[in-house]
Amino acid sequence: MLARSMGSDTPRRRRRRRRRIAPRGWWTIVAGAVIAGAIVLVGAARASGGFLSLGARVAGAALAAVQKKPATGAVVRVQPQEPVSVLVLGTELAPGYAGPNLTDSMMVMALDPSAHSASMLSVPRDLWLNIPGFGYQRINTALENVGVAGAELTVEKYVGVPIEYYAVVSYPALVKLVNDVGGITVNVPYNIDDTCYPNTAENKCTTFRLSAGVQHLDGATALKFARERHVFRDGDIQRQRDQQLVLLALKQALLQPRNLLKLPTIISDMQNLVQTNLPYADIPLLVREALQLPRSSIHSGVFDYTSGAVSNYTTAGGAEVLLLHQSVARGIVQQAFGSLLARMTRMTVQVQDGTTAQKAGAYFTGVLQNMGVQVLPSMPAPRTDLANNHVYVNTAVVHLARAAALPTEAVILGQMLGTRATAQKIAGSQAQIVVQLGSAFPSV
Repeated sequence: MLARSMGSDTPRRRRRRRRRIAPRGWWTIVAGAVIAGAIVLVGAARASGGFLSLGARVAGAALAAVQKKPATGAVVRVQPQEPVSVLVLGTELAPGYAGPNLTDSMMVMALDPSAHSASMLSVPRDLWLNIPGFGYQRINTALENVGVAGAELTVEKYVGVPIEYYAVVSYPALVKLVNDVGGITVNVPYNIDDTCYPNTAENKCTTFRLSAGVQHLDGATALKFARERHVFRDGDIQRQRDQQLVLLALKQALLQPRNLLKLPTIISDMQNLVQTNLPYADIPLLVREALQLPRSSIHSGVFDYTSGAVSNYTTAGGAEVLLLHQSVARGIVQQAFGSLLARMTRMTVQVQDGTTAQKAGAYFTGVLQNMGVQVLPSMPAPRTDLANNHVYVNTAVVHLARAAALPTEAVILGQMLGTRATAQKIAGSQAQIVVQLGSAFPSV
């Protein structure tokens, strides 16, 4: 979940700062490309000579400049060979718009270097869920109403995947990225003829036509293709599939040698358009790992009607939404993130509630249980005025050799909660890992 400060555990008043961004705007694809596509060119170039070596040196200088820019909020560095997951929240950034900050698309992405696999799962924007601390609403309202941490917790609870990092992106970033790499090539699976595609201000209809077959798309057209949903019977479900097609096309374009010298421009554009708590210093290694994977090792999934993961539902207020059928969705999640989830099941975990309301412990225990974690019943923490979250490997139960690496479960839990796991003896708990929640945990 959202990385939080790691200061002293003293009570504090927190003010929520909200930035208004336009609705109907999402762009998951570009964050995936930034996190898992663009910067990996350095690794590819270093394996070659001549022009590619020159490009690698230029790209390296650009990376050095990017790494000086801090990520948003306190961050936890990625641990070598440990899996890493990112929640991509797509939203439109439109100057002067004062509407709600809706995320009309979400994507969970994960890279597991030791398993040599990567996964991406699109989450429909119209899922009708009980958002923690807010109540039942479409999942695309979570960012606006409960912030990034609340959006992450919602996905963790209902999708059942641990979220370690986030990226909030806008689709203007897509246009810049696609144009910077000279366009992308997509095999469009159908003819598109939409006479009511929204204009830039989204207050009038325009016409968008695109023929089926292999097409080379510039930034504006790629954005339209990835936003299109009106002409599809499955609407937003099909749009999610198209987003993944664009992501894969971006990956291929970014690997072209001609784009090496463009990397400084690409990085400069993206760092101004993407908000993330993923440490910039870790991005080159992650991206290099991702692009070493063959297509067969990259799993993509969507919650759709065909699988039975979602179904249509009309709320009491007349809103047309989607219900998530978790028993079916769990199978899709397991197929996509099996190696990551398997790492969460080997040790016992106990959640201790250090918040004054004493509601967080039972809630987070249920979240972990849905991921397959072996949990012991939650209990109050020794203090109920904790400000920060803590994750401890309980040395009263677990023997750790000196300088030994911490268990993967503890590392992931720490990254989920925005803190670095440590080893400490926790009296009164038989769990191998003890999680103590403070007021940094979202309201539930």
